[in-house]
Amino acid sequence: MLFNEKVTLGIIREIGDQEVILLVQGEKVMVPLSEEDAKELHQYVQVQKNWLVPIHRETHELFLEHEDPWNEEDMEELMEISRSQEVHSDK
Repeated sequence: MLFNEKVTLGIIREIGDQEVILLVQGEKVMVPLSEEDAKELHQYVQVQKNWLVPIHRETHELFLEHEDPWNEEDMEELMEISRSQEVHSDK
């Protein structure tokens, strides 16, 4: 997946049966989920083995690709997100 100015990675904070709460660029974002979307998101997290999900900044559409797990050490953007999360969790 290619990231651009409208698609970024969100950090999953909570997953429910009807919504997911993400941290997107330091802001808490709640995305409503259908039953099917919730199942797909749970499957996505199991495949990825991390709590990162691509999200469209304006529409809050989630991009749940199961093909290649994100490897933080291979992507600078993921390393930056992890570092920013560590700073926010210290506050």
